[in-house]
Amino acid sequence: MILAVPATVLVGAMGLRDLIAPVRLAADQSGITVVHGFAGRRHVPWEAIRDIKVDVGRRWGRRSEILEIDTGDHLHIFSRHDLDAPPTEVAAALRRRGT
Repeated sequence: MILAVPATVLVGAMGLRDLIAPVRLAADQSGITVVHGFAGRRHVPWEAIRDIKVDVGRRWGRRSEILEIDTGDHLHIFSRHDLDAPPTEVAAALRRRGT
């Protein structure tokens, strides 16, 4: 019971976040818009993006990919769950769009 209540609250909060801010990353001609905090949004112009890379790792025999967008002041990190697409494909699309 001691672990069940906090776990239930955490899962509920994560589900609520997904309902409030379902789009975690969006790109347009002027830059990208990322979710900042629980449901806030931050627009980052293409010129402010220093690096876009995918960190690939293995944990418990499974391969995982994380998209990292470095703006100098912030490091925005997105998983496949956040993007609803493979991070390598999203990184390639962002690189094409930002050039």
